[in-house]
Order: sequence, then C-alpha cells, then structure tokens
Amino acid sequence: MNKPEIIPKILIGLEIHITLNSQKKVFNWVDTYKGDSKPNSQISAWELGYLGTLPIINPEVIYLGLKLAAALGMKVSKEIIFDRKIYNYFDLPKGYQITQHTLPFAISGYLPVTSEDKTENVSIKVLQIEEDTAKSSYDAERTKLDFNRAGNPLIELVTEPVFQKLEDVSRFIKQLQNLLRYLEVSEAKMEKGQLRVDLNFSLQLGEKYSTPRYEIKNLNSLANIDKAVKYEIKKHQSLSSQGKTPPLSQTLGFDESQQATISHREKTNYFYLPEVNIPPIKLKTSEIKKIRDNLPKLPWVYWKELKQFDLKSAQEINKNPDLLKILNFLEKKKTFELKESKNWIIFYANYLSPFFGDNGKESFVKKWNSYYSLFQYWREKKLENEEIKEIIIFLKETEKDFDSLIGKYEKKFSLDKQILEKELKNLWNDELEKMLPINQQKVQNYLLGQVKKKFPDYSVKEIILTIGSFLEKNKS
Repeated sequence: MNKPEIIPKILIGLEIHITLNSQKKVFNWVDTYKGDSKPNSQISAWELGYLGTLPIINPEVIYLGLKLAAALGMKVSKEIIFDRKIYNYFDLPKGYQITQHTLPFAISGYLPVTSEDKTENVSIKVLQIEEDTAKSSYDAERTKLDFNRAGNPLIELVTEPVFQKLEDVSRFIKQLQNLLRYLEVSEAKMEKGQLRVDLNFSLQLGEKYSTPRYEIKNLNSLANIDKAVKYEIKKHQSLSSQGKTPPLSQTLGFDESQQATISHREKTNYFYLPEVNIPPIKLKTSEIKKIRDNLPKLPWVYWKELKQFDLKSAQEINKNPDLLKILNFLEKKKTFELKESKNWIIFYANYLSPFFGDNGKESFVKKWNSYYSLFQYWREKKLENEEIKEIIIFLKETEKDFDSLIGKYEKKFSLDKQILEKELKNLWNDELEKMLPINQQKVQNYLLGQVKKKFPDYSVKEIILTIGSFLEKNKS
C-alpha cells in the first residue's frame, strides 16, 4: 500500500535589495551605475578601497528612502546612523560594507497587495540604506570583478516571514516594482540587477522532518525564484524519504546553468562596528511629514476606488506605473472624474501604451491637452481606429498639437437626419421588427453597419443617436 503524499509546508521571508534612482552613488559623487557602461568604467577611489578616502552621504538617497518609507506607512528613525558590516571578500576591497544595523532607517510597515477583489497587507519589518558591492562573474580559470555597481545606493527591504505560496511571493514583488516605478524611487528592473532577492525559508514535511532557516542569495528573476524554491522542496522531500536529517542552516546560491541551488557556506553572524566617518543625521518631524503629505495617490487607493466601477480596469493599474502617473496627473488637473478612468484605461492600453511603453508620462504631459482631446473624440466615436493612431504618431513625432491636426479628419458632410431616417425606413423589415424586443443591440449594430457603408463620412455618434430615436418610435 502506497504511503499518502506529504504536502510540504513552506514559510518564506524576503530580503529585497533595490537600486535607487539617485543621480549619484550613495557615498561618493560618481554617477549611479544603470547597467549600461563598460566594465570598471564608472568607479572612483572609494569603491576600490584606497587609503584616505572618506564617505560623503548623498542627500538624494535619504529623500528616496523617506519617500518609500512614507508610502509603506513605516516608522522613520529621527536619527540616521550607519555601521560597518565587516567581511573579507574580493567584491569589497575595503573589507567592510557601509550599512545600517544598530538603528535601521525605518521599521514596521506594510505593502497592501491586491489580488482578485481583495487586499492583503504584507508586513515589512525593516528598511535600511546601504552601498552595493562589485559584481562577480566566474569561468573555469578566474573570477571577474566589475566595480561599476560597487557603491550604488541600495535600500534593503525585509519582509516578515509571511509567504506560504510562491504565487504570493511573485504577486508581492510585481506590485512592489509597480510602486517603486510609480514613485520614481527605482527602475526596479530585475534583469539589470536593480532589484535582487535574498529568499529566506524553512520547510516542514509531516511531523518528523522540519528544517532550520536557509537563505538563497541574489535571485534575479521571478522565474529563478520559482525554480530555486521548487528545487529545494524536491531536495528535502528526497532527504525525508531516505530518513535523513536536514542540513544545518546555510546560505545557498542558484546556478542557472545547472538549474540547481548550491551551498555557499553555513549561516554566520557578521561583526558590526559604528561608521565613525559619517556623523549622525538628524531628521525633523516636519521634513518627514512634508514628504508624506506630498506623496501621490497610491496604487492600492486607486484600486479600491476603481474596482467599484470596473474590477478589470482596477487590476490594470498594478501592471503599469505610467498609467498611474497619468491618472494622477489628470486628477490634479481636474479634467475628469474618477468614474471616467475605466474609459481612459481602455484608451491608454489600446492606443497610447504601444507608442510610449514605460515612459509615456513625459510625452503625455508635454501635450496633455492634445491627448486628452483625442481621448474625448475617441470616447464620442468621432474618429476611426486608424485615424487615432495616425494622430498619435503626428503628436509624438512633430511639434503640432491636436487642434492643428483635427481639421484633416473632421467629417466632410454634416449629417442630414431626413436622408438618414429615409435610409433606415428602407432597411426596416419584419425580421428586424421581431428581433427588436429580443435583442435591441443586435438590431442597432446591423443598422449601424449598413448605414456606415452608404454614408462613411457621417459621425458614428450621430448615426447611433438617430438609430436610437428611430428604434424608440418603432417600439410603440
């Protein structure tokens, strides 16, 4: 008789390293590395650990940290101090990393994560600022070091161990990315190393097999997170079935070439010292409040407001930070009510997004009156799809505005209601009359199609209004 399958119970916490969108690195004035420079071309004496070099804090990094902490509802420390995390490894020639340990930047917050029609708050334990290390790559003969990334400004965001499903981990990371991009705190592109995940987990298989905590370092894609965890579950299921005990708590890496986790070392406690070269930085309550008060409307607030009109449209805002920026911009301009957002989201997704990608806000703001006028023409069905796309290209690639372009597309003939009503009477028959009480929309669509063939220059909106009046008369 086969033994019943033991369902693994996993508990996951995340340490997420986020490269900030500041112009300069965190402790010197070299430009922040964005992933597009030649190896070792964006470095200074600080990253290479030259004697006599001293750290200079970048205030923009403090501001971005405060912005994210405020959005996550965290308690910010009134005093910012830094520590040295001591460890000897070739990606840090100084022999230490400047980070925060004794007094974190901010503690106790949460990220509201929306799924289907509900919101769940994921607890954030700590947010701290630190510097990045050099990037290491390996081949059979040597280790290569690229110090461009060293000194980049990082936020380390630590969640409580609250995840029990991989799909919840994935959803959290995607919505965190959306928030970071919306607030312009980080580009958060995992493929460029701007968001890297250290995954802490423990696993239980039945009553007799329970693991200590393990850490899988530097996971750089959602796919690799999924593969690494599933590999670990399978490995421990094998150990359990053989009656073996789980390994000691340890740090692991994920080898993409082998699609397997590899043990790096047993878990150790680091040694910390105060960073005496950076004096404590005092924060005023008024400064923190000002940043909190100036935050844009946050994604989960939009989601809650929009879902009462259309849940599908509300879910779109968790995929596109630029759409959020434009909605926020339009609301501040008081150009439309929130209930119009469903139409705007459809218009943006079908027409603007293919042309602007992830950087549409700047182009939109430059000519926002033109794009909003185009949106109104689309909503009123005054333009065909191809005409809308052609106008967007003109607006994007020329200095022209909507008013100077629309004359070319205005309909040549004004609608003659008497001629149109005569045509509708010619089209009307017994079959349509029988169909009318059963499916009025189908009758209307048929008449619209026939009339558009004969009068292609008439406004669709005006034709629909005339058809509506005609059908009301024929109901009685």
